[in-house]
Amino acid sequence: MSRKIMRGALLGAVILALCALFFNPIMALAGDVFAHGQAQRIVTEYPARLQASFTRQGLQYVPYTELPVCAQEGIVSVEDKRFYQDRGIDPIALIRVSLTSFRNDHVDHGGSTLTQQLAREIIEEPRGSSGALSNALGVLRVLYYALIVDHDFSKPQILELYLNGTYFGRGAYGIAQAARAYFHTNLENLTFGQCVYLTGLPQAPSYFGAHPDGTSALARYRHVLGTMVRNHYLSTTTAAALGKADLFPVAP
Repeated sequence: MSRKIMRGALLGAVILALCALFFNPIMALAGDVFAHGQAQRIVTEYPARLQASFTRQGLQYVPYTELPVCAQEGIVSVEDKRFYQDRGIDPIALIRVSLTSFRNDHVDHGGSTLTQQLAREIIEEPRGSSGALSNALGVLRVLYYALIVDHDFSKPQILELYLNGTYFGRGAYGIAQAARAYFHTNLENLTFGQCVYLTGLPQAPSYFGAHPDGTSALARYRHVLGTMVRNHYLSTTTAAALGKADLFPVAP
């Protein structure tokens, strides 16, 4: 039995390696093909639309060069650890989610890259449509636009747009607004732990935002720290110390 398990694991590793090897060039080519017409205009006009919206509302937009490293590393680590290697779609995550969904098709298993999440925001595609067909079409639409986003924007641009445009809970769109909503300070004044804490919120912003210093939100924070250790952004010792830090010296 153990030999069968080992052979199965080896075969699975080979399949994943081959997917990773051939998937990116194919997706890059698909991006070249898709990046034309109305869809590309929607993508390329998004940065200006987002910044104009922030200006109208008097919100702070943070350019990539001013985004804290802790925010960049935290969001990549917990949301899309292969962000710098994938071409907008992660084949390994897709296979994992597909296999898990095959066993339990009533659970949202995640697996979206940061590029896919940004594409969803750009086209305002809702999550969890009521019908199976409309949900499947929505997923395909997001994947289509993710390839265009990857084609048209650099990785720094994608991070900038995502961290500025995504919802963090408590009425805060963008990480600068989230710093004020949760910690009553500017982004540049956050502690390292507070900065990392914010990167865990986009998974379930309304849920975590309801009780920012509650058990679930702090467990999510420690989960982000754990991913940063596994992805070599933090040492185990540093993560352990951060996990015990008091993030909310003043009640949120």
